Amino acid sequence: MLSYIKGKIADAGENTLVVECGGLGYEMTVSRAAAAGASIGDDVKLPVYLSVTENGVALYGFKDASEKDMFLKLINVSGIGAKMAIGILGGVGVNELIAAIAQGDIAALSSVKGVGKKTAERIVLELKDKIGAEIADIGEKCGIMPGVVPDEDAVLALIALGFNKNEAVAAVSRVNGKGLTTEQIVFMALKS
Repeated sequence: MLSYIKGKIADAGENTLVVECGGLGYEMTVSRAAAAGASIGDDVKLPVYLSVTENGVALYGFKDASEKDMFLKLINVSGIGAKMAIGILGGVGVNELIAAIAQGDIAALSSVKGVGKKTAERIVLELKDKIGAEIADIGEKCGIMPGVVPDEDAVLALIALGFNKNEAVAAVSRVNGKGLTTEQIVFMALKS
């Protein structure tokens, strides 16, 4: 199994990269985040996934290990293949995807090209527990104790989106207490 490829970028497209390694050029489909930071001639070390199906062999590349990890979770959802999973990661970032799954935001997921409402519902259904555990781990690492913060789920969602603990708690405290759902609190906190 391939874990990563280390070499120079020989060619770059919108969703593809060719990485030259040991005299061979490995063409791979990549997420938008991986392609955005790539320039021809750059030295890279990209996490990769080799997909072998009855239709052929394909190589997928990722910006970092967390993006690859999310890709692996997505391809384990029934009905989602590697092409759709890389498309989902290209449509939304990893943190936004985690937040959408944790909040059950079907609309955000189905806004990604190629993802319908039923597929979005299946993603939430099959990954919510796995993502919830990751968000709980983030909260534990940040020192958030259940019951101490007005809406822990909103704080954890904001942390997953890149806020630090203090910013997230402050943002939730500003908008909480108005009878809002967790999703509405996160939305209001992001607007403020």
